[in-house]
Amino acid sequence: MRSENLFKKFEREGEVLYGRNIFSRKQPRSRVLNEIKQELEDVLDKYPADPGNVLVDFVELHKADYGYYLLCRDRDWQQLPRDLPEKLDPEMVLDWWQQLVKTLNYLRAQELDWKFITLDQLRFSGALSNYEKMAVRLLPPELAEILTKYGDVEKQLGEEYFRPPELIEGGAAAGEKSLVFSLGVIMYYFLTGSPPFQGRDKSEVVDRIITDSRLNLRDLRPEIAPALGKLVDSCLASRPENRPELAELQGKLQLLSGQRLKLDPKDYQQEKSGIQRRIKFFNLKQTLKLNVKRRWHLLLLFAVIIIMIPLMFLSTGVEEQITSSHSAEEVARYFYQSINEKNLTLLDDTAVVDLGRLRRMVSESHVMETVRQFYEMQIPEGEADEEQIAAESVGEEFETLFGVEDLNLIPEQENEEEIIFRADYQFFLNTEEGRVELEARDYLRLNIVNDRWQITGVSGFIKDIITGDFEEPGNGS
Repeated sequence: MRSENLFKKFEREGEVLYGRNIFSRKQPRSRVLNEIKQELEDVLDKYPADPGNVLVDFVELHKADYGYYLLCRDRDWQQLPRDLPEKLDPEMVLDWWQQLVKTLNYLRAQELDWKFITLDQLRFSGALSNYEKMAVRLLPPELAEILTKYGDVEKQLGEEYFRPPELIEGGAAAGEKSLVFSLGVIMYYFLTGSPPFQGRDKSEVVDRIITDSRLNLRDLRPEIAPALGKLVDSCLASRPENRPELAELQGKLQLLSGQRLKLDPKDYQQEKSGIQRRIKFFNLKQTLKLNVKRRWHLLLLFAVIIIMIPLMFLSTGVEEQITSSHSAEEVARYFYQSINEKNLTLLDDTAVVDLGRLRRMVSESHVMETVRQFYEMQIPEGEADEEQIAAESVGEEFETLFGVEDLNLIPEQENEEEIIFRADYQFFLNTEEGRVELEARDYLRLNIVNDRWQITGVSGFIKDIITGDFEEPGNGS
């Protein structure tokens, strides 16, 4: 909605003022209305005009035509962030960033400190047809909340996207460091078109903020200069001490203002393969975490059933056990076979090393398949309703969630008591968005333990799964 359609012109003592009806969507009841009016008047008295004219300078709250209007001298301040194009020009974003930091520094000097800012507190002056020349404007948080609640402005992103980890975990705000975090979220959003921490719901967004689960800015826009990408990423650091102070941030922005912020395609062409690899592994890691998290309610629901019927679906035959008659290569193959079959007994029998996250993945996937089978048996034949469909859906997701294909084992080093195999294979993961396939390589060290071959060392791709580090898998040796 264009800003000129939101304002009404008023003339006061020879001065032209523009009013914005703050209750355009609904007007609160009388008692609440009086409280809001008082809060608005306090806000107008509280915030002074800043030297850079970034903070919208409201004159007063005025009642007219059965409405309440916020009057200001400038009518052209109401363009919303959602109206802007995605992936904005970095020079323009840098200019807005500098203006906001300067204003927030000024407000802190006036002892008007905010814990964090959100997109709902931002507006832009200028024509959308010439958005490159638009200037950023800032609303006090109290006013932005009232306009969103009672006006015709919908929230763009919830507050959870902008809260730093220290506030989410119940601690006190880390001063301006908390403010810097939310600034980093906003600039990341302007530069990439999406928030740095995303999720299917509020709890998942919060979890990703706390665990710092995000892609670096240049993974999404590799043409942006490394210095700018690094600065945005530093503002999003999970620990406050790793973020810059506002004054330090202002100085770094000033240094960047004279530099080239967009690279030529030839300057980042070589990075593209690495970027795609990081994105794939990031998505892989998040999908695995999501599937485990989303299915725990089913695990709890059927835990008693599984305990009461201990061997109901846990075996389809006699498990293969590792003995002294098995060769080292057979043990290595059983290791990958147990991953494919989600056979925890066989997996444990092949190795004497801590299998960490891999063991948990295999165990949870196996239990979910068992739960799915039991769940399907409880639905009478012929009643293929929504429950049946849901059960089949869950089963399909976990039956082929991940596995190994095209395994090739090559002995790299061997003697009577130790053999090292290089394992080349394709690791696959079936997600809701489709199948992900990754070329993988491991190195397995096997030794004679208690008169049988056992895996005593692991490195490479599978090691990254074991430790939960999927972003930078190594090839090991």
